[in-house]
Amino acid sequence: MLLPVWNHPTEVVPGAPAPQATACANSGQIAVTYNEGPSDVTAKVLNGLKASQAKANFFVNATWLYTQQYAMILQRAYNDGHFIGMTYRAPGDTSEGLTDDQIKTDVTNTAKIIETLIGVAPKYVRLHYSQPEDIRLENIIRNLGYTLVAYNLDTMDYNYKGDPDGIADLYKSVFAKQLDTYDSKGSFISVQYDIPDTGSWQAIYDVVRTINDAGYTMVRLDGCLNDKAPYKESSSSMKFVHDKHSLGQANYKAGQVTPEKPVNTSAQAAADGQADAVSEEEALIKKVSSTVKNAFDWSNLVFALIAVVCTWAF
Repeated sequence: MLLPVWNHPTEVVPGAPAPQATACANSGQIAVTYNEGPSDVTAKVLNGLKASQAKANFFVNATWLYTQQYAMILQRAYNDGHFIGMTYRAPGDTSEGLTDDQIKTDVTNTAKIIETLIGVAPKYVRLHYSQPEDIRLENIIRNLGYTLVAYNLDTMDYNYKGDPDGIADLYKSVFAKQLDTYDSKGSFISVQYDIPDTGSWQAIYDVVRTINDAGYTMVRLDGCLNDKAPYKESSSSMKFVHDKHSLGQANYKAGQVTPEKPVNTSAQAAADGQADAVSEEEALIKKVSSTVKNAFDWSNLVFALIAVVCTWAF
């Protein structure tokens, strides 16, 4: 029996918010999602996921994809079997002042950028946060055939840039509270940010370990939502398709192993720097000591010569 996953009824109600997926359809599942990449740290996240034999979900900011390095990183994520969605941000952060057709064109063109790089168009969309909620925008995007995805586990990783361990601790706390309150595992869609200004890229190994220790299974969003056609044939199409990594296909992958955490190179570099500083300080002390000693020896010699001269004179 599948669990409810939507935060609002799926029936079309004029003026009502569009439903967004906030949890997985089966207990014990977690879809780990990353927003706003690719970035300079995405490769590190992908390396951690590879070591964990796990799949994650990347909501891509198409704005960055005009940079070749980021386009290549997106292709790597896709070819590694991770799920690709897109973030969407209305011009000026609001649909006000734009016609329905203008919004439709902008959404379609944004999806087209991703489609040209991975061969299929994203079907899953995460909207940029806006206040108040842009209900009109939500429903226009939904009517284009897109699935809106929110979350029910906010890691608040932007608060942990200097303390990446805190992100894994937050996961642990959420899992413990779920078990303590409901005496069962829950299902989660988590959100993190694929940018250097958070601690998520440093936390990947500890996050996967925490998920594994709690007995949860990492899944792609198509597995999370039981969707066997999780992409669009093209950005302007209403036909939904699968690829070789999709749920129900031979290359679909769920689950993870506890990864071996690599040496923290930045910490090691800091330690090496401290060691170098200590060595330099010791060398300086020795040099000063030697100079003082030499100066003392020369002083003794001068006094001795003066004494000899004085003795001879008298």
